[in-house]
Amino acid sequence: MTERSWAPVSIEMPTPGIVLRGKRFARTAGLLARHLVPAGLNVALRRQPKQAAISRGARAACEELGATYVKFAQLVASAPAVVGPEVADEFRGTLDRGPSVSYRDVKRIFREQTGKTVGEAFANFERRPFAAASMAVVHRATLHDGRTVAVKVLRPGLAHVVAADLGLMVPFFRALARLGNEPAFQLVSYLSGLQEQIGEELDLRNEARSMGHFRLLFERFGLDLLVVPQVHEELCGAEVLTMEYLDGVPIDDLAMVAELGLEPKSLIRELLRAWVLTAVYTGTFHADIHAGNLLAMPDGRLGMLDWGIVAQLDAETQLLMQKLVEASLGDDEAWHTITATLIKVQGTTLREGLGLNDEEIHRVVRAMMEPILTRPLQEVSMSSIFAGPDEVYRMAGREVPPKRSPFERLKKLRTTARAHRIAFDDGYHETSFQRSNFLSSKQLIYLERYGRMYVPEHAILGDKEFLETVVAGMKAEREEKAS
Repeated sequence: MTERSWAPVSIEMPTPGIVLRGKRFARTAGLLARHLVPAGLNVALRRQPKQAAISRGARAACEELGATYVKFAQLVASAPAVVGPEVADEFRGTLDRGPSVSYRDVKRIFREQTGKTVGEAFANFERRPFAAASMAVVHRATLHDGRTVAVKVLRPGLAHVVAADLGLMVPFFRALARLGNEPAFQLVSYLSGLQEQIGEELDLRNEARSMGHFRLLFERFGLDLLVVPQVHEELCGAEVLTMEYLDGVPIDDLAMVAELGLEPKSLIRELLRAWVLTAVYTGTFHADIHAGNLLAMPDGRLGMLDWGIVAQLDAETQLLMQKLVEASLGDDEAWHTITATLIKVQGTTLREGLGLNDEEIHRVVRAMMEPILTRPLQEVSMSSIFAGPDEVYRMAGREVPPKRSPFERLKKLRTTARAHRIAFDDGYHETSFQRSNFLSSKQLIYLERYGRMYVPEHAILGDKEFLETVVAGMKAEREEKAS
């Protein structure tokens, strides 16, 4: 099978100056106040339901703040099972809507990166971008041979803004988490992964290499329904990527997919197969498959865009992925490897922080993961992986009072805070496993959504016949290596 043949180049985040940090703090505080204070007032006066008002205000603030905040908003938009469908719908526009970059800057960046002017490179170049996301804008252009291409250009000065944002957000949420706030702890995990992720996205040569790699990989696996755009390397650089233009509609737009007369079930099955096959055999997968990056194309194929984030699993995490596939088919022995791996990586937090013994950890892991792996998507939810301490104790077989006294609530808060502090001190968020876990969990949230829409009768890793083929292939590969 194809092995990983490259490693992404991660741009080291600059250290933002005091002036920029101050400006971003003032702008962040100002925009949050401008959008959330009126939302709170509307709720107080009963003009709007609380969830609708706060979601709208938060979405508007994220869009104006751009970059880092839009990245977070995109995750919210693609995770209705976690945040609720109404909240996800409110954030839907952040998948492909953002401010443009001046045409003067686009032309300057293109020339600096490729050594050619826009006029020299293209017969036609549309001034207005057809897509404007958190990190870049994308313009449609025509090559001199008549082929249509998409030209992706990074937003200027992005690295400094992102560094300033994360410099404010990470300490704030870490402080809240140390006080026992569970959502804040999950956000620290997200932001830690985001920091490394954006460092890779800031060099578009990573994306170009990934696209070439996965074009070959999909061909080898026979994934003919998936399309990766062809890259025009002579018109690329660290801040510019010129690629084949794919025409289509977002995979989650039910009305437009139906209008094209497509059969989306087969596309989602192929997407699930691609995720499992590439992760199991090569330890790599597209790690940003929100709906804005998946296009149902008129020719019946699925276009996969934005390859700036590709997960590359270490050997231990790749083995864990393989064991999850085996466990999904009822292999009890696989659960021992899964639990042992998680104890090795997160044991300090689970044992010392939550006071669980190894038997209870095994029980929790299986209770949390087995339904997701084995039952139809319409019967389960990925939200269970974000279980708080109470739910963890229930899975472990402990009794949890249905209603706590103020003293018991304070005790629970202290226990949670202690667990979070131990996790931070143990470097939980800085491990390669946690990076892989962050990316895998995010993609499973996306896959759950598409699966529920189109193949709700399937489990999240795919149908039984496909998984049996994967397991047979894994065993054959192990025997070949052993001999």
